[in-house]
Amino acid sequence: MGKLMREKVAQLEEIGEDTIFDRMVEGHTVKSIVGDLKIGWRTFYKWVDSVEGRRERYEEALEQSGHFYAARAVEAAQNADKDTVNVARLQAETDKWFASKLNQTYDVRHRETTVTLKVEDLHAQAAALISNEVEREIIELDEDGEIIGQSDDGQSSGL
Repeated sequence: MGKLMREKVAQLEEIGEDTIFDRMVEGHTVKSIVGDLKIGWRTFYKWVDSVEGRRERYEEALEQSGHFYAARAVEAAQNADKDTVNVARLQAETDKWFASKLNQTYDVRHRETTVTLKVEDLHAQAAALISNEVEREIIELDEDGEIIGQSDDGQSSGL
């Protein structure tokens, strides 16, 4: 890490991760934070990865910022009037998309689920079930087809 990058990382440390992550939760993008502080992306992510556990807290802040964008989408839609409805629709859609990328709770895309059933597997399962039942129950019949003895455990009993 070069001298300039160390100075910028020290600047971020001085500001503190709570302050930076709070700004993210309040709706500031990483791009705006990097621009405001006049640091590079690489420096910012070096800082994020410089302390154990900070990456997880960063990811958590990103996820929490999804709530900001979802709330802003609702606000834009509710505050629209007939003159601003198209602009409000675009703002709401953009914020909904952004919220869904940051927090999976807001991802409302329809997902397709594929279920594959093989008839051969179903036949094999059915045959195994029937085989178990046949093995468990034996019925003895006389010459006229009358039941002589019946057992559930494979043993015949005479009457």
